[in-house]
Amino acid sequence: MFATTSLQKPFFISLFPLLILLQASGDPYKIQLYVKGDFAGRVFEATDDCPSVLENFHWREVHSCRVLGGWWVFYEHPNYKGRQYVLEKGEYRKPVDWGAVCPTVQSFRRLTE
Repeated sequence: MFATTSLQKPFFISLFPLLILLQASGDPYKIQLYVKGDFAGRVFEATDDCPSVLENFHWREVHSCRVLGGWWVFYEHPNYKGRQYVLEKGEYRKPVDWGAVCPTVQSFRRLTE
């Protein structure tokens, strides 16, 4: 994963500390996805990876979600491609809450070892 300093030079950061937290957390993986913001509209609960939100749920966008257990990664495109957003346990009322500028989530998976 790359990050940027105030000098605007990219550098590599390690996810190792995050993996230690994942191993320490005994929560089962569970996430609720909502078709509208503020947890409104249709909801789908997942406990496993999803390579295509469109094929599995017939949705093009995720507007809010609740991470009930584990850590998850949202991807902008199907098959785990494009921009990535790491989500920890908590509530995300709108895409900006997980760092996105738009609600395009086309795949997601559990963050494991």
